[in-house]
Amino acid sequence: MDKDEILARSRKENRDQDLVELEVLHKAHSIALGIGMIASGLLSVLHAIFQDKPDYSVWIIMWAMLTSVFFVKFYRLRKRHELLLGLLYLGFCIFFFVLYLRDVLGVF
Repeated sequence: MDKDEILARSRKENRDQDLVELEVLHKAHSIALGIGMIASGLLSVLHAIFQDKPDYSVWIIMWAMLTSVFFVKFYRLRKRHELLLGLLYLGFCIFFFVLYLRDVLGVF
């Protein structure tokens, strides 16, 4: 097997994707999710200070994003812990949705 054949196979396996770019994109997504969690907490605290009740809607969005990330990771990688984390985050999403319905609509 010569060098050109090895390179052709590598390109075929990686579908002409730049592995460094994929790693940078993965790191950027991880940082963005972390910053989203911090921003959600800050907005919720500020809302609680100025409105006398926390804002649950930002948490619904944040937990829904995390749920989708881990469900996609489970679908692609078939790792059980990804499914368990996705289900845990889905539980948080539903919990905050119930709190949101309780506060906004007076349901429950």
